[in-house]
Amino acid sequence: MGTAPNLVVAGEPGVARKLRETGRFPAVFDAASAAELRALSRSGKVNPPAAFMFAPGFVEDVPGAEVAVLANGLAGNGFTVLVHGFFAERGDVLDPRVRVTGHRLSLSELLATFGISESPAPGASPEPVPGGPWVTPAPAPVARRGRVIAVASAKGGVGKTSTTVSLAVHAAEHLQEVGRAGSVVLVDTNFQQADVGRHLNVASPTVLDLLQDGETLTERTARDRLARVPEIDLYALLGPPDPVDADPALINAALYRRLLPALRAAFDLVFVDTPVAELHHTTFTELILPEADAILVPVEPDRVTLEGARSWLRAITTPQHSRGGGVDPQKLSLILNRARADVDCGPEDVMDLLPGWRFAGVVPDDRERMQAVSNRRLGGLHADPELEATLFDVLRVVTADPVFETATPSANARHGRWRRLLTGSE
Repeated sequence: MGTAPNLVVAGEPGVARKLRETGRFPAVFDAASAAELRALSRSGKVNPPAAFMFAPGFVEDVPGAEVAVLANGLAGNGFTVLVHGFFAERGDVLDPRVRVTGHRLSLSELLATFGISESPAPGASPEPVPGGPWVTPAPAPVARRGRVIAVASAKGGVGKTSTTVSLAVHAAEHLQEVGRAGSVVLVDTNFQQADVGRHLNVASPTVLDLLQDGETLTERTARDRLARVPEIDLYALLGPPDPVDADPALINAALYRRLLPALRAAFDLVFVDTPVAELHHTTFTELILPEADAILVPVEPDRVTLEGARSWLRAITTPQHSRGGGVDPQKLSLILNRARADVDCGPEDVMDLLPGWRFAGVVPDDRERMQAVSNRRLGGLHADPELEATLFDVLRVVTADPVFETATPSANARHGRWRRLLTGSE
């Protein structure tokens, strides 16, 4: 079975969006015109293997960049190119290596065009490609279900919020770069100590605004009702800015659980910052344990706290009929935070104290980073290469999204954007 290419759909944004939602391609880009396609090619976002589709809606707004010229050039350089029969019918002369079709394609046929073979389930009908001028009409859509990733710990002060924010920022930035902007949301369920908004330098709207408006949140309205970091198109459901307003009778696990289906439907990744996760804390037991698809647990290189973490992990994975949390151990991953060479408790010691648990990465101790986190000011956090590499390793584990399998962070390229996001300056 071949490797699915990064796909560029030129002239049909609806098809691009729906093919993106199938999850069969690492990234799907759309370009409405020759000018947009040229800008996309110069951006360096489309990495090989790549394939191109040209639809009748493509606007040839750049002299010398007509469909025939572009398709022939791309095919001559070894790319797979699919062109709608409309262009051949109007008289375009296309290279024999350009694949021309005007009939409606199933998704299996489209994948086969790009060298991807699929073995459908016995008795299954060919799955149609949704929408567009050359494809069969879409069947009833399958409900989108974004992945919920919670960062939780039974102990405060281990870098839980900074880890959650850092992962959400990196995920949003990378997905924006591969054509999936606006697909990450960060939810602050630590409503008594809601610091996510401060870290992101955004203040509103908050969950209080949703309450005042009757808690209405749907897939269509979610982006209009949430806070947003425009630089990377990261959305956030913020907690109350003042703990006085955090009335647990109104803001609680039941509220977030009612809002979660709309967030799953609207976003690919839902990162959740949590309060201290005691086993009997309702936010943890009624929201995180039943709803999270992955739980990331930050731990520190301290033997006493690691022993406490070991007891907590055992408790939350004990079956519920034995008064435990009943969470599947496969959902859990650990990250060693604030690792130091001069502390007699390194990664090997941690794994000895917590045997059998999956470790997703090691974050080195950094004085500047510690001060930034302590002051609730991630603006002091620089994206050094080691930290970036760790965060991408963690994203590969907890997101289960193939787009992160080949992600290669470049600290020099990202440094300026990271500082602009978190500090508002260069």
